[in-house]
Amino acid sequence: MKEITRNIGTNRGNKRVWIEGKSLANEAWNKGVRYKRIETANGWELVRDENGPLKIAGGDNRPVIDLCGGYVGKTLQGFDKVSVKITANKITIQGTAALALLIQLAA
Repeated sequence: MKEITRNIGTNRGNKRVWIEGKSLANEAWNKGVRYKRIETANGWELVRDENGPLKIAGGDNRPVIDLCGGYVGKTLQGFDKVSVKITANKITIQGTAALALLIQLAA
């Protein structure tokens, strides 16, 4: 299992989570691997599924997962980073940051 932290970026006004390279390849998440995305309370589970509607992009030596769109901003509202846990069959992405804690304390 590999654990990493990524900043939540933006692209064309939408929130974006970008994961690439050896972190994916070392767990056999290579270009073309199909998966399904399951929303959780503060993120997603990406589950390997040979019939899944989504697939790993990028090149043969640099696999890429690019989560970008309104759904990212909605799910990760209040977060500025994500914690990513990568295993051979599942990738767990969860919002994490002091900003989210401050919002909860202010509510």
